[in-house]
Amino acid sequence: MNDFDLNKYLNNKEELPKLKRFSVLGSTTDYNKKLDYLIKIAEPEEWDQTDYHSGYENSTIFYYIAHTFDRCFFQNKINIDEDENNAFFNTGLMDIQGNEIYGHFTKNKFHNEKDPESNFWYFKGFIKGNEREFITKCINKPEIATYYDDYNELYFDPSLPIELNFDHFYDDNIKRLPLELSSLEKDIAKSVFIGFLEYTKKKIRRNDRIPVPQFYNGKITFLIPVVVFGTKTVIVAIEKINNVYIANTVLTFGMAYNCARLLNKPESNWLLPTKTD
Repeated sequence: MNDFDLNKYLNNKEELPKLKRFSVLGSTTDYNKKLDYLIKIAEPEEWDQTDYHSGYENSTIFYYIAHTFDRCFFQNKINIDEDENNAFFNTGLMDIQGNEIYGHFTKNKFHNEKDPESNFWYFKGFIKGNEREFITKCINKPEIATYYDDYNELYFDPSLPIELNFDHFYDDNIKRLPLELSSLEKDIAKSVFIGFLEYTKKKIRRNDRIPVPQFYNGKITFLIPVVVFGTKTVIVAIEKINNVYIANTVLTFGMAYNCARLLNKPESNWLLPTKTD
């Protein structure tokens, strides 16, 4: 834990992700090189995906690091030395030998105290816990971010009902629904989708590992795949409220994988990454 107020290091660009408000990342090319290095030294995983819509490379690892930093910031798990020359956070990743990997910040030599848009820190890159530079510059190893207090929060109870407010669900998510569903008249689409959802419920009662936990909007919710017309999958995010699961929104595969990956490496076949769409 720190004695520093981490908020004092944030610039005033509130529209930016917290990582960019906290530090200078460098150019897109430079930061991508740092992410490529992280992918290289971390345990093997399908990180190097390209976002289907934006064309942004390394979208999954970019999302993971940005939101892991957010959580570390929220939990005050960014370690800063007394002289404010170095700062570190735990990425939650390891290399194949089990060495933890950290994000490393150094003081930004171009920081302007009089400019509220200026960043105090510069993101130097990623470093392993067994490297000499880390050992000499980080006295207390930063803890990993945590997302739940009780492991039972990750358990999906298949005995509870799943409720769907179709009007809200359909109107807010129509652009994420497959054309085969969104092109139907609303009443017809409702009847069709509810039928597919009921079938999915039956499958979940027989295999409670189908729902995948995710961290979304600051809480643990679940992802379930609703297969429509035998070929398209609608990924539905559901939230537990008073012993009822409420279907709130639809996520793309890319969004779903990114949110689930914050908790752990998803192992459900239906969510294994191919391309981030």
